[in-house]
Amino acid sequence: MPYEVRLITEQDIEEVLVLWGLNAGEHVPLLSYDRWGPGVAVPARPEVTEVEAFTRDPLDGTRDLLRAALTDELSFCLVADTGHELEGFLTGELHTQSVNDFRIGSVRELYVRQESRRRGIGSALVAGAIAEFRRRRARMFRAEVNPDWKDGMAFWRARSAWLQDAVVFNHYE
Repeated sequence: MPYEVRLITEQDIEEVLVLWGLNAGEHVPLLSYDRWGPGVAVPARPEVTEVEAFTRDPLDGTRDLLRAALTDELSFCLVADTGHELEGFLTGELHTQSVNDFRIGSVRELYVRQESRRRGIGSALVAGAIAEFRRRRARMFRAEVNPDWKDGMAFWRARSAWLQDAVVFNHYE
């Protein structure tokens, strides 16, 4: 199955939203929407008793994020396109480290359709992201993965140039 890795276009947004939903459904157990209002998806974590509700529908927020990636210098979205459907996507974001003023490129979301995995699509998306990060003058690249996501952990550990050198802790209010 030949595919092209390229930057997202306006015409791709709805299809990427479908893939994003598949990604969330595959990896993120969600608490009841009713707890915080309609359309509010909150990751289920036993240690988090309450999370402040946002009344905005996450679908609208994700759509806006993808639209911003069309023109924003600090974010982008890549897609793996076969010509008739998208097989996967990757979102990237750049941050400036103030201490030594260099840019860090962060892979935010990476998803490949389940039936298309182990065909090099994820690796091609990551290679495309590195090229895009470099084009935007990033000096370091980062990907955060939930340690419970076995496939994701295995994918990133198999990238010989990527080192697992941090543990991230989050505080929810």
